[in-house]
Amino acid sequence: MCKKVIILFYCILVACCSFAQNAATISFNTSTLRESIIVGYSRTFHQTHEIEVGLRFHINRLAMPDDQQSIYYRRMYASSFAQRFGLQLGYNWYFLPRLDHLKPFVFYELQAAYSTTRNHGYGWTYNVDDGSYIPNEEYTESFGPFLWLQNTIGIGFKVDIWKSFYLFEKIGFNATQIIGNDDKLMPDPYQKFPWLVNEFGYMIMAGVGYRF
Repeated sequence: MCKKVIILFYCILVACCSFAQNAATISFNTSTLRESIIVGYSRTFHQTHEIEVGLRFHINRLAMPDDQQSIYYRRMYASSFAQRFGLQLGYNWYFLPRLDHLKPFVFYELQAAYSTTRNHGYGWTYNVDDGSYIPNEEYTESFGPFLWLQNTIGIGFKVDIWKSFYLFEKIGFNATQIIGNDDKLMPDPYQKFPWLVNEFGYMIMAGVGYRF
């Protein structure tokens, strides 16, 4: 019985590999988590289903992306080398697989990271003459670290460029869950419990892949 199960498993594995295609990829993306480079591996089954896994490398940027003094939105900033690394998982479905050199698809993608934030703001001075507040000093501070889980759905395409090389692009909308706590953001006695924040945004990704 055990021998039959092993043979059956081997036959299924061979059948799957016969209809599968592997690829190595490198891409740049900008999203709610700010910018990163992803080095990945993908496997396509039966021309329509593709599974992706990748290593995410976060790019720290000192410049603030806006002047809204957000706490989380596009404020991720790694405070250690280990915090620069994250994980990417994805699934693509090719809805026009018979096209030769252009492959459109819809996708779901998860990017996970563990990192602090970098925030800036202004101190204010009360003007007794007219009752207004005047900004007097700019400051920078960090919160976290937090667990960031970014879930994105969208549409993309691949286009062949030369032999086994191809270009790909993705664009989508996401919801990012930020899990954790910080004494500076939430007062006691709630600090013993992790808490959840949701941010909504977008993701744009472009890269190159090699099939093998």
